[in-house]
Amino acid sequence: MNILLIHSDQHRYDCIAAHGQRKIITPHLDLLARKGTSFSRAYSTIPICTPARASLLTGAWPTTHGSFSIPTSELNRPARSELPTIFQLLKRSGYRTAWVGKYHNELECDEPSLADGVDEFVPLWHYNKFCEDNQIPQCSGNHGLFGDVNTTQAAGQTSLAWQADQAIRLLDEANTTLGSDGQSFFVRWDIPEPHIPCRPAAHFADLYDPDDIPPWPSFPDSLEGKPGILQRQRNIWGTNGWNWEQWAPLVRLYYGAITEMDHHIGRVLDHLEAIGRTKDTLVIYSTDHGDFMGGHGLFDKHFCFYDDIARIPLIIQAPNLIPESSICDAFASGSIDIAHTILTAAGIHAPESFIGHDLVAMAANGERPRDVAYAQYFGTESGAYSCRMIRDERYKFVYHPVGDIHEFYDLERDPGELVNLIDATNHESELKRLKIQLWDEMHACGDPLANAWTEIELKKQPNLSTRFGL
Repeated sequence: MNILLIHSDQHRYDCIAAHGQRKIITPHLDLLARKGTSFSRAYSTIPICTPARASLLTGAWPTTHGSFSIPTSELNRPARSELPTIFQLLKRSGYRTAWVGKYHNELECDEPSLADGVDEFVPLWHYNKFCEDNQIPQCSGNHGLFGDVNTTQAAGQTSLAWQADQAIRLLDEANTTLGSDGQSFFVRWDIPEPHIPCRPAAHFADLYDPDDIPPWPSFPDSLEGKPGILQRQRNIWGTNGWNWEQWAPLVRLYYGAITEMDHHIGRVLDHLEAIGRTKDTLVIYSTDHGDFMGGHGLFDKHFCFYDDIARIPLIIQAPNLIPESSICDAFASGSIDIAHTILTAAGIHAPESFIGHDLVAMAANGERPRDVAYAQYFGTESGAYSCRMIRDERYKFVYHPVGDIHEFYDLERDPGELVNLIDATNHESELKRLKIQLWDEMHACGDPLANAWTEIELKKQPNLSTRFGL
C-alpha cells in the first residue's frame, strides 16, 4: 500500500469544521473526514515539536528516544541513532521515500538523506532560494511571533503554495516509479503552519472578521488555583489581562493560516486522485500538538496539558479498509500510533521500540487498546519542567512534580478546564485512581519518572522518614 502522511504543526482539534466546534473554513480536511475516519480523542504524545516528531520517526516515547525539547532549549538532543525509523524500515522493504517541509533536528544529521532511508528530502530553506531566484519578496513580519497578514506575496507564491507544489512533484515521481517497477511509495509532507507566527496570504485572512470569532471555552481563566508557571508565561508574553477583543485579531490570523493550509492540502489530495492513486493509498492527516491562541489567556503552548494544546486532529483515509464518515472515540496517541500504523500498512513487523497501536484496526474493527490517554512533557526555552498527563473517559490528572500544584479536571462538567479540582474532597476516589494509573502507565513504558520518589506522591507509599522508622 502507498502512504501519504500530511503532518502540520500546532493545529487545534477544534479548528476543523467537520469536528463541529468552530465556524472555520476547512473544506478539504472536511472531505477527508467524510471519506475516512476522524479520531475524536487523539492526544499529542508530547506537545512540543521536536520530540513529537522524533516519536513519529521512531515510534517510541520521548523517554525512550531521548529527545525532550526543541533545538534552542537546554534539553536539546536528537533521537537516539540506534533506534530504527519509519523511513529506514520502509526503505529496507522496497519503498520509495520522500519528505518535504519541516525538519526540526529530530535526527543526528543536518538534513535527512538516503543514509537515513530518505530518497529525497526537500527542506524549507529551498523555498528561500526559490524566492531569491524568482524575485519574490519576503513576507512581512512586523509583529514577530504575533503574526501578520501576508500582503507582499501572491497566493501562489507563498511558502504553503511552494510546499504543495513540491509534494505534488514528489507524488508524480513516486507514481512513475510505481508504474515502472512496482515500488510502493511513502510521501511525507511536514507543514510548518499554522505554527506561530501566523502569516496567511491576504485572501485567506480576509475570509474572517475578528468580531465574528467567539472566545474559546477555555478563555475566561483567571488561573486561580493553577500552576504558577502559567502566570509567568502570561507575563513573558505580555498578554496578562488581555480581553477577547485583543486576542481575536490573532485568532483571525490563525484561522486564515489553517484555511490557506487546507486549500493547499486540497490541491495535493486532488492530485493524488488525478494520478489514480487514491484507492491504493493510506492518507493520514495530523499534527504534533495544538495552540492556546488565547485559551486560558495564553499563547503558543508549554508547561501543561490543556486540551487546547494536547488534543489533536487525526484523520485517516484507507478506501475499502475503514468506514467512511465515521468517528472513532478510541484513545489515540498521535505520533506513536501514526508510526505503528504506517509500518502495519506497509506489511512491516514493528520492532519492539514501536510501542503504538494500529489506527486502521481501531477505525475498522472497533479495537480499543487503551482505556486512558497518557502524555509526557519536559520543558522548553524557559527551562526544564517535567509534567505528565493522564485522562480517562471523564477526568484528567496532570502531575507537576517540579511545580507548585497538580491539576485535576472533570471534563464532562468543565470542558474548558477552568476549575482545578485537585483539592476537592468529593473527587478523592477518582483522583486516587488516576494517580495510581498514571504511575503504572509511566512504569509500563519505562518512564524514569516512575520511581520510589514519585511513588510516594502518586501511590501513597510511606514517606521516607516513616519508611525508616523516624
